[in-house]
Amino acid sequence: MSLYGSRRMNHQLEKYSRPAAMTKLLMPVFFLILASVFGCSDGSSDAEKRADPEKVAEIQKDLQTVLDEWRENERITGASLSVFSPPVGDIDLVSGSSKLSIDPERFPDTPLGSDQPMFIGDITHLLVAAIVVQLANEGSLEVQQTIDTWFPAIENSSQITVRNLLEHTSGVPIFYTEEFLDVLYEQSPNSSKSPDEVIAIAASEGSFFEPNSQYGYSKTNFIILGRIIELVTESTLEFELRDRFLNPLDMSDTYLAGIEKIPSGIPLGYEYAGLSSDAPTVIDGHVPQTPATSVITAEWASGAVVSTTGDLIKLVRGIFESQEYEDLLSELLRPAAHAAQSSGPIRIESGAGVFIWQDDDEQVVGQFGFLYPFSAQFMYWPKSKTVITVIANEVDSSRNPNSNFQLPVIENLTTKAKTIIDAN
Repeated sequence: MSLYGSRRMNHQLEKYSRPAAMTKLLMPVFFLILASVFGCSDGSSDAEKRADPEKVAEIQKDLQTVLDEWRENERITGASLSVFSPPVGDIDLVSGSSKLSIDPERFPDTPLGSDQPMFIGDITHLLVAAIVVQLANEGSLEVQQTIDTWFPAIENSSQITVRNLLEHTSGVPIFYTEEFLDVLYEQSPNSSKSPDEVIAIAASEGSFFEPNSQYGYSKTNFIILGRIIELVTESTLEFELRDRFLNPLDMSDTYLAGIEKIPSGIPLGYEYAGLSSDAPTVIDGHVPQTPATSVITAEWASGAVVSTTGDLIKLVRGIFESQEYEDLLSELLRPAAHAAQSSGPIRIESGAGVFIWQDDDEQVVGQFGFLYPFSAQFMYWPKSKTVITVIANEVDSSRNPNSNFQLPVIENLTTKAKTIIDAN
């Protein structure tokens, strides 16, 4: 295995080796204290609340400055940021490059476009969870039914419910075993992996814990849910995603990678290895890293959707604010019996495909997404109807080249953006 392949494997094993480690790694995004929020809605329409154009232009300028400075300070190749709040409406911003040039004086870097989709990783869970809840509301399945009907080979399948999968209390292990990582990255990176193959890999590991006895984040939960969707509907996951959400919400820049063709392609991803890196492909400290076909197809329902920050705004507002999907909310926002994080300054609850917490007595809903080397995040404040979404095509930050998890770095940008919105 190559040095960089070994590094990727070590990062993945560190993140996914056991529930406690996974929870600790995934939760820092929710520990920063968020800025104050808008007051209660007065019942007027978004248009009636809109600030004057000059004020909106000023806010947009401030947000662009923050995005540019954040990206440059953290040495992130490219990033997109979208916000929505009733006073400012929709603002879509982009900074940096989708591809770096080895000779920028002769061939300039390729700028990142706001309409270029990038991997959103675990934010895919919100879409999958929403379909499952829809199917439950339609009577096609029950969230409290056990999964042994579909997957009897999974340990404790007669005790694991659909709801356990949605909220990560199933005990099903992550599929990123050391052996499978070697297959994905080194042995057959160009080969597609089927969901059933991935589920079998995880099932062979047994169980992390007894179902519903604790919280343990596992991407495998959503691979299983994706297959349940297909088995129940006798259709494909990509069709159900598109028919139920992507098309109705006009998410024209969102696709299930590895399955659907993406017309404009996906920007190149990068890992910041530091200015002293001697990697043969390094450009000013950035090493290009493209997700392998094997990884994309293995992730599937757990993280293979690509989207734009603008489309994510449509998704979050559509699911949490539109009447069409209002019957999903009680189940999506139902806290699990075991919190995702109960220690620290903020208690983080696990809902269905999202996390929920309180900040200054206001509910906040969010999710962080990661598919090497892309990172993404959305946060939604229901009281003020504010949404902030971020996607970056860089895995390391300049402040910590030895860690590939971008989560606290993106949170830093989200907090700054929220402060600007609240101040205006």
